[in-house]
Amino acid sequence: MGQLKFKDLYLGKIDAYNEFLEFGPEVCSEIFFEYPNLDFGKMVDGSVYYICGDKGTGKTMLLKYIEARMQQSENPVFTEFVRFKKDVDEDQRNQIKRASLPSQPFEEIIEKNIPTDIAINCVLAWQIYLIKLIVFRLNHTEYGVFDRNDKNWKQLNTLLNAVYNDADDDNITKRILPKVKKGNIELNIGKYGKVDFELEWTDSDKKAATFTSIAKKALDLYAKLIPTENKIYILVDELELSLKRTKSYERDITLIRDLIFAIQYISEISKEHGFPVYLIAAVRNEVYKNVQAKGMEINKTIHDFGVQISWQQHGGDISNHPLLKMLEKRIQYSEIKAGLVPTENVWQEYFVQTIGNSRIDVRNYILDQTWYKPRDIIRMFTAIQAVRGEKSTADQETFDTIRKDYSDDSWTEFEESLTAKYSNIEVDGIRLALTGMSIPFELKDFIAQIDGKADTFVEVETLKNGSHKPNQILRDLYDLGVIGNYGKVPRFVFKGDRDIDPMAPLTIHYPLIRFFRASIINYKSSGQ
Repeated sequence: MGQLKFKDLYLGKIDAYNEFLEFGPEVCSEIFFEYPNLDFGKMVDGSVYYICGDKGTGKTMLLKYIEARMQQSENPVFTEFVRFKKDVDEDQRNQIKRASLPSQPFEEIIEKNIPTDIAINCVLAWQIYLIKLIVFRLNHTEYGVFDRNDKNWKQLNTLLNAVYNDADDDNITKRILPKVKKGNIELNIGKYGKVDFELEWTDSDKKAATFTSIAKKALDLYAKLIPTENKIYILVDELELSLKRTKSYERDITLIRDLIFAIQYISEISKEHGFPVYLIAAVRNEVYKNVQAKGMEINKTIHDFGVQISWQQHGGDISNHPLLKMLEKRIQYSEIKAGLVPTENVWQEYFVQTIGNSRIDVRNYILDQTWYKPRDIIRMFTAIQAVRGEKSTADQETFDTIRKDYSDDSWTEFEESLTAKYSNIEVDGIRLALTGMSIPFELKDFIAQIDGKADTFVEVETLKNGSHKPNQILRDLYDLGVIGNYGKVPRFVFKGDRDIDPMAPLTIHYPLIRFFRASIINYKSSGQ
């Protein structure tokens, strides 16, 4: 029996950002588990610009951990944390897009000649935004990173102040770009200094210039700055797409693509000139794949300057599995905080050794319930805290009790992911089509489910009459980890089997079988 009850264990939250907000950087740094493929040195020395991974793999946690570690450094280190999803709202995203459109007003362009989102280049707009973040963040300090007496620093500040006119705004992410009208920006240089910039002025009074000329001038001045001591880290999180395949979805593909390139270009300037400026962005794998699917060559950029978060373990002792070690660390930290000597063998003290009639090792059982993500472990044990918090040992009854809640919550997350491609009613149709499925099954069985339920459920009828073919729906479900290929050793995307085998039978991932009320049958191939 464990030293603490489950309700007294610190297990964290589903969302890492909320975890840091509630418990603070010191606590979160203590319970952070540095998984084997993480080279923290490369995270902070400018070798890595991008942290890639699926939803729930811990990208935000890693960024916040980097931020916390840097803030605990003996030497002053400046940081700025940007949440793309929250800080860059719809108006801001459209503003960046408009800044990259032709200078003529829309009414002067034939509709078919207006560039599609994919054709727009927003890299320059993002570069200016990143420079603004760096400069305005440092303006809240008295020293460090760049020589504040250098003329180029002063001129860059004058230009940015004139452009944004919000240098005293504490929320430096509030305005992504200044107001751009017909490709031009109105600015009053004289208000901030006596500098005669060579810009593409669009009026005789030199109060409006093209966005492109202003941006290029800012880049030129930035590249001429003089580095000093101390460092600054710009951490960009939540690079994810708007839900549903709408104009916003296509727009976001372009914006994120160009932000990725902008981070690379600013980082290259830092390397070339020895600037202690480091930019790191967390990029979801599905975003990367969608950008790549549009024929945009970002593969080399991500490959050369990115790191992939993976919690898989190929072989070896299961007791060393990183997800299990993460759970151990949190339990032991909870004991230390309670003034106890940490339990040496957590699995012996807090868990029964086997589960089910087949007497599967409890550690294998827990991993089989997951998609190999920290979020799954936290979700599972948060459910245990909620319904069996007074217990100090996780036994068969404990896991049986939380299975439904755990599977319901897991499917809710998959629904959110599916809405990036399917309408809400189509997602409901997919759920209804899978409900009552016998497993293993084949494509023809899934089609039969859709045909058989279309007359009863309008959601399934909508799915049937939509543009998504059944084989593509199954492929999308495989890519998410909802289903896998059936076999003695099932194939799942989260186990490293990237592509579905269209010739092999299919199964639903174990934690969702109860959710879909699926029945297990003796499989006999249609070819037999």
